[in-house]
Amino acid sequence: MKRILDLVILPGKWVGWLVLPLILSVLLTVLAAKMGWNAFVSWDPTVPVFGRGITVNTLADLQWYIFAIVAIFGGVYAFHDEQHVCVDVFSARLSRRKQLMLRVFGDLVLLLPFCAIIVWYGWTFALTSFNSGEGSTYGGLMDRWLIKSIIPVGFALLGIAAIARAILTIGEIMRPAQTDETTAS
Repeated sequence: MKRILDLVILPGKWVGWLVLPLILSVLLTVLAAKMGWNAFVSWDPTVPVFGRGITVNTLADLQWYIFAIVAIFGGVYAFHDEQHVCVDVFSARLSRRKQLMLRVFGDLVLLLPFCAIIVWYGWTFALTSFNSGEGSTYGGLMDRWLIKSIIPVGFALLGIAAIARAILTIGEIMRPAQTDETTAS
């Protein structure tokens, strides 16, 4: 299960590098606004995602695409490292064993169904975008289904991480002697 957890966070590790093109895109957008530029490069045959060229609107779309990718896959990474938002006020005074039981409950009863709902409706959302050929109408990025498909993929990975962590946590609960030792230290 630990290997599965390590595997589902790989996209979260990799997308951290997208912050660099995000910064570059923001800088180019600001520079273009200051200089009065709109189009950077254009070409005649349509290229997937980029359409017929790169404009300021392309860069603006690229910024929110990158932000969405970082937020979704980064969320799975944060969940793995237990850096996600957690309501510790309820569990802080509980024994370690009860904290682990609460974690399993949260992962399987609250998080997993939420992930399933987002994956179910997210695929429909992305498929509708694909079937309609949705893209920018103002010179931005085309093929919106690509970014919309990140939603179900990311939440599927989060659901897998929740199942794997729940199994590992149940294994930890089943070893009460070790669990009690970690509480005492």
